[in-house]
Amino acid sequence: MQEGTIVEWFVEDGAQVALGQPIYAIETEKTTLEIECPFEGMFKRLGKAGVTYKVGDPIAEIVQ
Repeated sequence: MQEGTIVEWFVEDGAQVALGQPIYAIETEKTTLEIECPFEGMFKRLGKAGVTYKVGDPIAEIVQ
């Protein structure tokens, strides 16, 4: 995978998120994946749905 498109955000900007909570869906060349939160904290969106990003591009932050 070299890039993916954010299909949908499941969490609002500024919301508290929990470990394992689904936060967004991303579409790759082969499939669509739901990505889970890696830890707890306040969620901040940096990316937009419908936009394609390269692997490693920042699309969100989670502040503990």
